[in-house]
Amino acid sequence: MLNININQAEAYSRETFHCGSCDRDFQAKVITWVDVSRTPQVKKLLLRWQFNIVQCLHCGCRNFADTPFFYEDFEEGILVAVFPRIPDSRGEVEASIKEKYGYYPILEYFYDLTQLWTLIYLQEHYRTNKNLLSLSRIGRGEARTRKFLAFLKEDPMMIEIREKLTESFFGNTTEDELVDLLARAIYNLEEMLPWPMDRRCVCGGDLTKEFKCCGRSVVLDDHDSLLSRHYVIYCPNCSESLAGASCESCGRVYTWKLGTVAFHKQEKRAGKKQPAQRPEERADI
Repeated sequence: MLNININQAEAYSRETFHCGSCDRDFQAKVITWVDVSRTPQVKKLLLRWQFNIVQCLHCGCRNFADTPFFYEDFEEGILVAVFPRIPDSRGEVEASIKEKYGYYPILEYFYDLTQLWTLIYLQEHYRTNKNLLSLSRIGRGEARTRKFLAFLKEDPMMIEIREKLTESFFGNTTEDELVDLLARAIYNLEEMLPWPMDRRCVCGGDLTKEFKCCGRSVVLDDHDSLLSRHYVIYCPNCSESLAGASCESCGRVYTWKLGTVAFHKQEKRAGKKQPAQRPEERADI
């Protein structure tokens, strides 16, 4: 086991592996349970695909252990059973885990490491991106985590993310392409809309009221002709990047990272019903 002090892990086991390079067996320690609230460096290792890497004692060849492990985030109240390969009798395995660890607020099963990679990326991105935090309308804590999990398990975009991550791992794609794809994933999560040049929400609300940072409104007048998916506006006070705004009235989120439109069609507001006329009040035909 490389890259992490084994004593910092909650649990580990010694497993036998077969080296595909020298065709010999060797033993190595692998982590079977880790709480990332206690060992946050594990998140970095997982994002770099360097977690549970084993090294052949005979030829020095390194490879991913490809063994199941539990990923716990005690602070977030989440436990994920990660299976790099779908186990036999999957239903029985899941039922056994649920019976033993069902007291966790959130208990999930991943059968693709891309899911865990994307979960960590989203958590870290929401934690560090001030502008996204101010725009976000998917909640915080458990509500946001459940929204993430639904995306990871159900959204077709995960197929694209898996392919792009594989290409990135083998050096067949640029980091910018991966970042652009992950940005689109966040737009999907937040159900964002293209930026309206008239600065009006579908509900009619004024978006410029919420286009602010450090408690101050940011003037858009000098930027209108430049807005595009590659253009960034920075807060004059803290230099935070800004890319859109949410509606103060209904909470819809808009960003020019999805392009711009002249305006959005205003939704119809239900008018007051006129009281029915009594028969004696109706005009004769």
